[in-house]
Amino acid sequence: MGEYVNIDLSPDKFNKIYLNGEYVDAISKATYSLKNPKDNSVVLDGIPIAGEEDIDLAVKYAEEAFNGPWRSFTALQKTECFNRLAAILEEQLIPILTLDSLTSGNPVSLIPTREKTYIKNGLLYYAGWTDKQKGDYFPADDGFVKLVRHEPLGVCAAICPFNAPAATFLGKAAAALVTGNVLIAKPSEKTPFGTLALAPLFEQAGFPKGVIQVVTGAGDTGAILARHMRIRKVSFTGSIPTGKKIQVAAAQSNLKRVTLELGGKSPAIVFDDANLENALTWTVNAILARSGQVCVAASRLYVHKNIADQFIEKYVARLKAAADDLGDPQDMSVKLGPLVDEGQFERVKAMIQRGKDEAELVVGGVQHGEAGCYMEPTVFLNPKPEAEIYKKEIFGPVSIIKTFETEDEVLRMANDSEYGLMSGVFTRDVTRALRVSSLLDSGVVGVNCVSYIHMQTPFGGRKQSGLGREMGEYGLRAFTEPKTVLINMNA
Repeated sequence: MGEYVNIDLSPDKFNKIYLNGEYVDAISKATYSLKNPKDNSVVLDGIPIAGEEDIDLAVKYAEEAFNGPWRSFTALQKTECFNRLAAILEEQLIPILTLDSLTSGNPVSLIPTREKTYIKNGLLYYAGWTDKQKGDYFPADDGFVKLVRHEPLGVCAAICPFNAPAATFLGKAAAALVTGNVLIAKPSEKTPFGTLALAPLFEQAGFPKGVIQVVTGAGDTGAILARHMRIRKVSFTGSIPTGKKIQVAAAQSNLKRVTLELGGKSPAIVFDDANLENALTWTVNAILARSGQVCVAASRLYVHKNIADQFIEKYVARLKAAADDLGDPQDMSVKLGPLVDEGQFERVKAMIQRGKDEAELVVGGVQHGEAGCYMEPTVFLNPKPEAEIYKKEIFGPVSIIKTFETEDEVLRMANDSEYGLMSGVFTRDVTRALRVSSLLDSGVVGVNCVSYIHMQTPFGGRKQSGLGREMGEYGLRAFTEPKTVLINMNA
């Protein structure tokens, strides 16, 4: 392993895919271009769309890596690789995440603190798991010793979203590698640069070549991964419709394992005894983060009637003021950026327009400025029961507020959704907090917090918000298959 060599992070260096330790031209000649959503200027033309032959080649190299030296790496060797990777990223992560900002619209002001810390902590957390994946032993009371081992699946694929491309890629990669697998990653077609820039750092940290590979492209490329007969698992983060297609493709091909982290329409319930300032802080931040382009965004607020007027007045004022924070995402003083591209902007804009006939618009709902994909933070009150903005994920800075009187009433409203990813309950009553959190139909519940996840605990959704779990020990189990060994002690 040599010393770290700085990579040229100019966007025009990333018009290739990364296979077997090298940036190479794709066999497929299909390409696309990307724009910066702050002004819709072209960032790069000629980004490859990986095809069947490219994926076949990636799988070939991945299989060779899985059956090569990587298979004999000790737990300590793996830990050392993760620690070296974390050390490399200590210096290199900020410029790489800044590169991704060019097409994601995520403000660079988030990078030195929230982004960098989250990613580094995740890698160090997983580094400690390499020697802790214990199996089971059952005694020979019936003449057989029973052993259970957790073994890697082999070649896995990660299909990542646009809103947190580097963090999602590194999280999926860490879970796959800790458990001894190899990974082919496909970043979102909207944000491929950072993932491509990160790929060679794995070899520099000591991981063998071919253990991590990156292919680019949109849904068609992801479909090839999902139906490939020699890929054993797909971990996908994205929309429900795409997640369903991936599960179908996995089932119709080789029954590969699938983890799906899909959309959300997260409710936050604010009772009349809540710490009002705390509830405001969490719920406002939960809809403004990444301009609302977050699966766990608290987009449905239920506020007790006794405090509704006070809460709504302050909440609306804060979201109205937040429009002043919109600006150039590459400016370190800017807190809020644009939506990711014109397609997403037009989708959100159209949903807001239809929402005006289904609910009371009290703030926002308009484009900010004359150029780019900026949508002002938006609040609707008292939507009709079947309103689109109330029922469907918007994936923009848009929240809907309803009032309630009783606990039973608000639980019915909060759970009346096909989404079940995140929810929050704000109250000072600990028994109510425990009672309501047990009855909320979501994979994660925050008490006096919302839209927050933790590396040590499983993250994923119920109902159509997903399948399986990521993070913590549960996330590692999703990358292994248990094997039972029966030893006849009387032979």
